[in-house]
Amino acid sequence: MNPSSKKYWVVIIVLLVAMGGMFLWKTIAEKKLRQEQTAQRQQWAEVTRQTITENARQFLRLAAIPLVWAIRSEMLKENYEQINEFLIEFVKESHIKMILVATVDGTVVVATDKKLEGAAFSSLYPGGFLEKNETTVADDASGNIIIASPVMAFNRKLGIFFMVYEPERIAIATEQ
Repeated sequence: MNPSSKKYWVVIIVLLVAMGGMFLWKTIAEKKLRQEQTAQRQQWAEVTRQTITENARQFLRLAAIPLVWAIRSEMLKENYEQINEFLIEFVKESHIKMILVATVDGTVVVATDKKLEGAAFSSLYPGGFLEKNETTVADDASGNIIIASPVMAFNRKLGIFFMVYEPERIAIATEQ
């Protein structure tokens, strides 16, 4: 092999090694960038889910207040049929799983699931909701949002309004 052909092969090998190194560097950099983008998309997706859930919680709380006022008015008149009509219309909205009204002694007097009427509230849900004197928004083990609000007369508590809302499960694509 003559010296010029050795140089030729050395230059070719150096160029191939350099190209291989550049390809490897580019592949590693691209993979790292994709991982960072995926992590950022997942972070944005989680922030979006939390924001949507918090907005749903606030709007449900806001919607419960006037409904409880209407229920209060009908409970004072012992007009449970009208309360039933309110609840039937309200439960027609998407994602509302169940609504019930219980008296202060814990007996379910009106429910969208008629099998629950007459049952003890504490046998269905945590009895602590009965003692609350303010509207409470909480999550259950299934990820549903629970709204519990006392129904108050002028000087006494009449009962409790209780609603279970199943939020839309938001699946945000994090891969492309």
